[in-house]
Amino acid sequence: MNSTNEYALDLFVGQAFVARLEFHPEQDTFSLTYSPAWAGDRRGYALSPHLPLDGKATSSSIRRFLENLMPEGRALDVASVHSNIQKNNIFGLVRYLGQETTGALTFLPVGLTPQTLEPRFRELKHSELQERIERRNDVPFTVWDGRVRMSIAGFQDKLLVNRVGDRLFLVDGSLSSTHILKPEPLNTTLPFMVANEHFCMKLASRMSVRRYGQDHAAEVDILRTPDPVLSIRRFDRHQRTDQFVDGSDGVKIPVIERLHIIDACQATDISVAAKYERNLGNGKDVAHIRDGASFERLFATRQYLEQPAIGIRRMTMWVVTTLLTGNSDAHGKNLSFYVGRAGLRVAELYDLVSVMQYDSQKLEHELAMAFGDEFKLEDVKSFALADFCERANVSRSFFARELVALCEIAIVEAEAQSADPIYTGEEVTLVKTISHFVTQRAKLLLKLAKDIPKFKKGFVLTTSNCSQPGAQVNQIKRFLATPDWNG
Repeated sequence: MNSTNEYALDLFVGQAFVARLEFHPEQDTFSLTYSPAWAGDRRGYALSPHLPLDGKATSSSIRRFLENLMPEGRALDVASVHSNIQKNNIFGLVRYLGQETTGALTFLPVGLTPQTLEPRFRELKHSELQERIERRNDVPFTVWDGRVRMSIAGFQDKLLVNRVGDRLFLVDGSLSSTHILKPEPLNTTLPFMVANEHFCMKLASRMSVRRYGQDHAAEVDILRTPDPVLSIRRFDRHQRTDQFVDGSDGVKIPVIERLHIIDACQATDISVAAKYERNLGNGKDVAHIRDGASFERLFATRQYLEQPAIGIRRMTMWVVTTLLTGNSDAHGKNLSFYVGRAGLRVAELYDLVSVMQYDSQKLEHELAMAFGDEFKLEDVKSFALADFCERANVSRSFFARELVALCEIAIVEAEAQSADPIYTGEEVTLVKTISHFVTQRAKLLLKLAKDIPKFKKGFVLTTSNCSQPGAQVNQIKRFLATPDWNG
């Protein structure tokens, strides 16, 4: 008979005991019990809207929350093989990978506490990083020093490091990572992805600063080892200014405060398998099934937002970046929220890429989430944008106004960002191409924006505002039934 504690993990935020997670193998179910001290503290909070402090979360919601913490694809395969834990053994994988996950949580076996963890680190020289990048076909990039270091969601090769200036450190124990490193993908059909993502992220940064006076995008940089590596500062980590661990050569490794975040799949209580709206794919027999993440689901999180107006504005900007850059892979795990006692706050934007730059025969261009009923970027016209607003419960006039403002800024800032000297060689050609693409998209969207608030009863479909009139009958019927049809 197994003891109860063998199938239990204690959850901590910093050094505070938050909850106990238990797995019941006979029933294949989970339970989560919050610490009374955490639940009763004014600084305590529910880990997600679907894991309430009263402890009444369903086993299914707990399982989905945990699944969404895990890596995906090859990274999950490697973690499974290296740990000898089956991929469907969520409890086992969380136990194996849970010491540093996305957000604030530390998962520890019962009896261990963060205070028992010693700070451990070693420097990762750029030359070693370069060697491992070159050997990825033979040695998984997620395995370092005999252990898997990929403990965050996603498909791409990533490495978590603590970065001090240009020096990189692999950290364990009581130390946390500060940055995520992403080398160029092994897939040769995605050339210069580092420059692509850097450009799109910097463009979003420029746009948000110009429009809102704040940077709404994660901070990114390009390291060259000499291969390009995208360095992303983790926005779920806050560097303390008063605590450091001294290295042997005088370097000071910062002690990091972890901030709790959840992604949109966790915020809407859906599985990682449903991060795309067409959760069963786009085959003719299943394309009508749209039970996955959608703009409607995402914007419905306003009920949990601490400041709904600010959150809707930031999500709207994310939507506009999708339209401008052609980021067809903007799915339910590419938007996150800070979690606190007062509710959720939309986090900085990340994983922004112009997917449309790559061959549609080798990389899917269908949008992860539809605008209205349109899953192809070129089919998103003013009616589809108005339909998006209705489904997302966003004022059409507000969306049109934000769309115009951001597009006008993008035309200027895309060209400026493409001139950044950080890009070298053929990267320059790519970012110039993306800049031109963004500019053309912005000009088109500016023309469409003026019509978004104007749809009224008696509206007549034409080929200029609807690419597939036959497919839009249900949309029109729904529109005519909305109380605020006249705007």
